[in-house]
Amino acid sequence: MRSLGVYALVLALGCGTAPPEEDPRSILPAEPTTVAVSADWFNDSVSFLDADTLVATDGTRDSALVETINLSPSGRLPLVLDATEDGRHAVVLLSPGVIAFVGDRVGIASEDVPEGGNAIVLLDLTTRQPVATVPTDDIPIMVAIDDPRQQVFVSFFGGAPPAMGSIGVYDLNSLREITRIEVAPFVEGLALNDAGTRGAVIGATAGLHLFDPDDPANTLSSTPLRLADDSSGVAFVAGTDRVVVANSVNPSNYVVVDATDLDNPAVVDEGAELDGVPYMVAAVPTRPEVVMPVTADRGIRLLHLDLSATPGRVLHDVQVDDIVTFPQAITVDPTGRYAFVGAAASRELIIFDLETGAVHRRTWLNELGPTSLAVAP
Repeated sequence: MRSLGVYALVLALGCGTAPPEEDPRSILPAEPTTVAVSADWFNDSVSFLDADTLVATDGTRDSALVETINLSPSGRLPLVLDATEDGRHAVVLLSPGVIAFVGDRVGIASEDVPEGGNAIVLLDLTTRQPVATVPTDDIPIMVAIDDPRQQVFVSFFGGAPPAMGSIGVYDLNSLREITRIEVAPFVEGLALNDAGTRGAVIGATAGLHLFDPDDPANTLSSTPLRLADDSSGVAFVAGTDRVVVANSVNPSNYVVVDATDLDNPAVVDEGAELDGVPYMVAAVPTRPEVVMPVTADRGIRLLHLDLSATPGRVLHDVQVDDIVTFPQAITVDPTGRYAFVGAAASRELIIFDLETGAVHRRTWLNELGPTSLAVAP
């Protein structure tokens, strides 16, 4: 990442005169060179931060903070977000996520989760203000931005059969809904590949569905590929049509699927059984690598995998103890250097250095959060 720049205070030195005293009010903080935005969840806010300061060895949330804003009335929960390729906007989902099902793992009672208030918000990263908000009846889970088509894909959870989860497709500039496609009960993970030619979505108990983002309604695979009793997150390996699926239960592992043929996906690699629960997985930009957090009792395991060959190999396997979390999102910055995992119940952000394997922990706000952080390109 580029380093943070600061404004210099220019002192005019008169000939034969002493330099004037500095006025602290005249020294203004610079705009961040690299902007990060966090979804602060139960804090009902998003925070704008200087990413370089945040990831520095001695960085803290307070030292990196530029501004915190509330997106909506109290009770709405900023869960996950994604930034556009041009760095001008971010899309934020206001949602409780899957906490009704996993809250007991991290000591969150279902009655403590606000009801309603689900929405999709378009943020202007220059003005740091929302420019559009669309309320939703169903619970949004994941967001994927289709930059070439200027569209936003959102997965909606649905519920137990016969309730159906879905994919919503929205215009990026206005958040006008273009189409809504029923998928399966319990829809969770959603991802698009780099080329914009393949999409993947998970029905937790049904399995993996594939589609062409250019025509999702007519290309969504009718028969899902079932990989586990409960599959969750998906991510396309950078520059490929291979999609990685995080299986949460029976088995708990990862699977690599060739999505070249939408109607005949093929499993090409499968990881060993894990002692814990994977939920989401993130691709590393420009490299054939992914990062997957695995929740365990009082800790989290961070797996960094190289999938350039079969079988994949582990680049880093890091255990972070003394932490309470069920990560509902994981992101990687555009340079591929850092992965970010929210430890909401512990009120921490985990920063995973993918070059060195080091882990940094940043204390967050007073309420449960953060759940997601995106770095703008």
